[in-house]
Amino acid sequence: MKKVLFAILLVSASVSMVAINSDSVYAARSGKNGGSTSIPASQVPTAVKKSFKSMYPTATKLQWEMAPLYYGGNVYTAGFYLGTQKWEANYYADGTFISAAPKI
Repeated sequence: MKKVLFAILLVSASVSMVAINSDSVYAARSGKNGGSTSIPASQVPTAVKKSFKSMYPTATKLQWEMAPLYYGGNVYTAGFYLGTQKWEANYYADGTFISAAPKI
C-alpha cells in the first residue's frame, strides 16, 4: 500500500512539474521581446557577468536583456554568438545559471 501511495505521489509531482513552464514565471509576456527589456552591460549584476564570462569566454556580439519575474527578482538573458551560431543564456540576479540554447 505504501508503494502505491508513493507511486501516486511521484506521478502527481511529475505532472505538476511538467505543467510549470518558463513562461509562467515572467511578470510580463507581451510585445516583441516577450516582456524583456534591452539593458546596457552596466545594469547587469556583476555576479551575472562573471558567471557568463566563465561559461562563454569566447562569446562575441554580447547583448543583455532583463525580464521581471512574477515572484520577484529578474532574469538576465545574454544574447551572443559562439562562432557563427547565435545563442541565448539565462541567469538569475545572483549569477545562478538557468538555461542556454542556440537560436535557430
